[in-house]
Amino acid sequence: MLKQLCVATLTLGLASCSWLGGDEYFPLDDGTSWNYTLDFVSPDGKKKKQLEIRTEGEATFMSGEDEVEGMIRRTSDGTDYFIQERNDGYYRVGKRVIVETKPQADKEARLVLPKGRNLRVGYTWTLETSPYAMHWMPPFDQANASIKPFDLVYEIAALDETVETPAGVFEKCVRVDGTGKMVFYADASAGYQEILINHREWYAPGVGLVKLERDEPLNTSIMKGGKVTMSLTRFSN
Repeated sequence: MLKQLCVATLTLGLASCSWLGGDEYFPLDDGTSWNYTLDFVSPDGKKKKQLEIRTEGEATFMSGEDEVEGMIRRTSDGTDYFIQERNDGYYRVGKRVIVETKPQADKEARLVLPKGRNLRVGYTWTLETSPYAMHWMPPFDQANASIKPFDLVYEIAALDETVETPAGVFEKCVRVDGTGKMVFYADASAGYQEILINHREWYAPGVGLVKLERDEPLNTSIMKGGKVTMSLTRFSN
């Protein structure tokens, strides 16, 4: 009864219940689901997107002669992420997008969030990432299907932040800051430009990711950047 009441409270956005799923900052319980609203703001317009993520239980797949095991987190756009919980953190070890019949193992396990003694202010790690908001403008988008990935340096920036989302107010949140640079060739006159990327994530105890912000400031005639904000609207376990 208390669990049902707490889920309803989160959905209405009236208050927080940080004990809902325990103390874990990255819950992997089977059947747990998160609903988010994504707001995209760029120089050429705004748009919204709804996203659901759901834990679908444990699964294994073969990568060459190796068996890869993980908990599946499935998104509403058809992507499966394979997550492993280890002593020092939560790692993504594989991925399958909707057009693939089999998952693909990551070359190296990707740290999503540290745990234990590594979950401390100042702890850092580096990951390759892709743009969230940057996109080519017509007609350049026909010749340039993708944008090269770049590295972000992530750091545990705080352990006791309060975050307000449509799902409620969450206390004692871990904040992860990410910073990096992307080198972009604008045109013959401007040459290469260095774009500073800023990224932030907030994780609440017992809930997981409650908010994300990515700022990719760019405004040229051939490519636009922008800001993406991802906010939790509903959580259920």
